[in-house]
Amino acid sequence: MAAAVAGTVTRAHAKLSAVLLGAALAAAACAPASVPPTFPISTGGAFQVQVVDASRDAGRAPSVAIDPGGKVSVSYLLTTAAATPGVLPQPATPGVPYAPSVVLATGTLSTALWSRTAVTGTNPVGPAAGQASGIAGKTGLALPNVSTSLAVDAQGKHHVAWSTPSGLFYGDEASGSFSKPQSVTSGQALGVSAAVGPDGVSWVSFVEGSMVKAASHSGGSWKIETVAKATGLSSLPAADTAIKVSAAGQPIVAFGDSGRTMVARKAGGAWKADAIGGPGGYAVSLALDKAGNPHVAYYDAQGGVHEADSSGPGTWQVTDLGSTAASQGAAGDPRWSTGIALDDKDIRYVTWADTRGNQIMFATDRGGKLSPQPLPFSQAGANPSIAVSGDGKTLVVAWYDSYNLNLKIATSPTGGLVLAHPIPTLHQPSIPPPTAACKPSGTKLQIAAPLNAFANGFDTNCLAAPANSKFTLTFANTDPPQIHNVEIFTNSSATTRLGGATGPADIVQPGQTTTYNVGPLQPGTYYFHCDIHPTTMTGTFIVAK
Repeated sequence: MAAAVAGTVTRAHAKLSAVLLGAALAAAACAPASVPPTFPISTGGAFQVQVVDASRDAGRAPSVAIDPGGKVSVSYLLTTAAATPGVLPQPATPGVPYAPSVVLATGTLSTALWSRTAVTGTNPVGPAAGQASGIAGKTGLALPNVSTSLAVDAQGKHHVAWSTPSGLFYGDEASGSFSKPQSVTSGQALGVSAAVGPDGVSWVSFVEGSMVKAASHSGGSWKIETVAKATGLSSLPAADTAIKVSAAGQPIVAFGDSGRTMVARKAGGAWKADAIGGPGGYAVSLALDKAGNPHVAYYDAQGGVHEADSSGPGTWQVTDLGSTAASQGAAGDPRWSTGIALDDKDIRYVTWADTRGNQIMFATDRGGKLSPQPLPFSQAGANPSIAVSGDGKTLVVAWYDSYNLNLKIATSPTGGLVLAHPIPTLHQPSIPPPTAACKPSGTKLQIAAPLNAFANGFDTNCLAAPANSKFTLTFANTDPPQIHNVEIFTNSSATTRLGGATGPADIVQPGQTTTYNVGPLQPGTYYFHCDIHPTTMTGTFIVAK
């Protein structure tokens, strides 16, 4: 139904109007950045939602910021989308970034104008292609464990850092525009965070091996320091760090270590870390209040989401915000991110990905205490980031829509903000299992995760077993370096488990095979998915006589 619209990446079975939404996304992707299409404003609850970029696979690892003039900016990844049956490949569009790229989108919400710049540059000769190193594989599909981070200095200049399996890179507008990216380190880097101090010095924090590090850029070179040694971080998809610099010039870094959330301060030339009480350590984010005290948001391994405030080293007050699906063993969840921001009145604004409810959550204590609520049109959302202006009038949450493969933004309508490319007011996107028909052929079922299954799905979207009989389900994971599993549920809400994996922590490593014992089950049509990739790896499970 979307085959005639080049560039539309909405899945064919999404419960949205294909004509209206497809046209909107195609126009948003292909129109020149300086002349965006106009659509009616779409609101949901207390927020307005828009699609900022819908070209190819756009929006992974977003980081949002607001400059002193109120202009909103987002850094994110642009990679090649996996081929979708019935959808024409999107042609290259002159004047917009090409995949693979680290992209910076900037816009003023009141005018609904957006521009997009490939921070990593574009190949000037030959086929149109981006030049981002380490964010995509040979086929152009996104690699796991890649992060971006955006900071804006007092002059409104952008500073973008990105961590990849092949190194940590950085680019800024010090010369007026982005030039060739700088290599901060050539080792595998995780969980980058960027900040700019009041003296204009750029800082980045990251994980390299078992070390949490911070690097400062001054005089044309980078000085790398070890903040702390932390165990078990080298393979974690949620091993985020967070760095901020106080008005007094003191850098502060938050990170995870062995199921704890740590905060390190640099004073007298040395780093000293203290632990926040209680479990934590995953997808850590950080903000500073006017006094320079840290406020931290994070997950724990069981899926608890927390926010902690400090009035000084070793002093913490923790608030439990909610809970979501537990982590994948010790590996967190690649969709997990938290974001925290404070305005000039020290009002807190927090966001996180609820992987159990499959949506983005938001909370603020503007009314007295942190009260969580889901953001509209955020189903299948991952890796949110948040920013707020000093006066609290401009609030922006950015996230990656892992179902439609695009970048979304939600903003508070305070002040009557006008948005570009809003989602039509139809109904919330849903992710039903694909329609399929298959029949039982025995009690030994098999399914596999082939190469790039995280984007393309299992090798089949239909399994069938005989009614009232026990059966086995053998699952082979041949999708390096991804972890997967298979779990059977009564329906796509995934609330009642019938068999297969015991949950998100019950995973199968690349190159391994496992067999689940299931049943017997009553006749009916059920649902299965991978707990780690529940929006792309799905199918129908039929039990018949």
